[in-house]
Amino acid sequence: MKPNERSSLREFNKSPILKYPIKENISTTAHKIFLMVQIQLGGIETLSGNDFRVISRQFAMETGLILDRFHRLIRCVVDCKAIDCDGISTRCALDLARSVSAGYWENSSLQLRQITHIGPALARKLASNNVATVEKFANLDTSGIERVVGRNPPFGKKMKDELARFPQLKLTAKIAGRAFSKAGPPPKVKVSVLLGYRNKQVPQWNSKIPAVTFLAETSNGVLAHFWRGNIKRLSNEYEMKFNVELSSPSDEIKCYISCDEIVGTMQSCVLKLEIPPSDFPPLRLVEQPEPNAGLAQYETSETRDEFGDDIDEDAMLAAVEQVEGNDHSEDDFVDIDNVDTSKSTNRKRTDEVEYSEPVRMHNGKWACNHYCRDGQPLKNGQLCKHKCCREGLDKPRKVPRKKSNLSAADDQSEKGKGHERLKGSVSKVSNTR
Repeated sequence: MKPNERSSLREFNKSPILKYPIKENISTTAHKIFLMVQIQLGGIETLSGNDFRVISRQFAMETGLILDRFHRLIRCVVDCKAIDCDGISTRCALDLARSVSAGYWENSSLQLRQITHIGPALARKLASNNVATVEKFANLDTSGIERVVGRNPPFGKKMKDELARFPQLKLTAKIAGRAFSKAGPPPKVKVSVLLGYRNKQVPQWNSKIPAVTFLAETSNGVLAHFWRGNIKRLSNEYEMKFNVELSSPSDEIKCYISCDEIVGTMQSCVLKLEIPPSDFPPLRLVEQPEPNAGLAQYETSETRDEFGDDIDEDAMLAAVEQVEGNDHSEDDFVDIDNVDTSKSTNRKRTDEVEYSEPVRMHNGKWACNHYCRDGQPLKNGQLCKHKCCREGLDKPRKVPRKKSNLSAADDQSEKGKGHERLKGSVSKVSNTR
């Protein structure tokens, strides 16, 4: 973006013919390229001011360079989106590639500018007489062309000979039957397509034999089939067969055929299917988690457990009660001999601890082994905060071996070992302080 180009680009941006004007201040190189491409495709006439005359030569040279690189980029997008099976993006990229090659927008009356001796004034005159496409213009007879254009013979004969070389494609598609696969649903259909042209001879436009592109997509935008070949292969109505997988009874198959680098050649058709809904797999409904004892309702920032899921809450509560029951200052430590461990170890022992087999939850995950997973409150009367009780586990926990009653000697041995571990921990903390 050069300083002397900004005023001219602002004037181009104000043109009513511009398809996508820029609504912000024009100041970047991206704005310049965006406008230069649209000026060419929109057929906007050059400015008559002195500011543009200074940059007109450089402007034309840069426009040609940009369109050449832009066309290669769009062809790359077409190939990438076709591999991704993105039907909508592939079709739009093909339309843009044809527009850049022809120099004018697709689906507009500017396609008449592709014909020799048709300038801006004559194209507007044809459009005002309801002749906005090359196909309508080619269907006129010699006298009709001369009458609409306002020219004398033999202008109509020369124009008719030139339009005879313009590709006039034809497309016919039908459903050939159902395609059955071992995989089962969803259903598939066989589509048969006939491609051809209405010209008496092989079309040749701008001294080149054009290439043809065929595209089929479903109504939900999935690319079903993509084919590109020479127009000579359509001499005897080239037949193409392919299968299309459907996702719902309302799906439709849309087929398109067009010539590369030429606008105004697209032909399309839509295939409506009559497949009963019973042939489609049932829709999978996402099950919502049941309100389980108000777990999610009471889990706020104040009650959420910030320490983890594996902490024994009964032992933590007993430790808190023990600390609150002693009148010690914050800097004093409780003597290990004065700690009553009966509260933390006062658990009811049963003859045998039973663990159930792994159970799969409604969300597909596995239930944990906590007794509070069914919404039962803890022994202290508070609600469970275990994440595994609410959401489950990715893998089932292993079922531990059944435990039996410990003998009196083993029980005393375990208490002694726990007493020594607790005393060692307190000693380490004291040394640290």
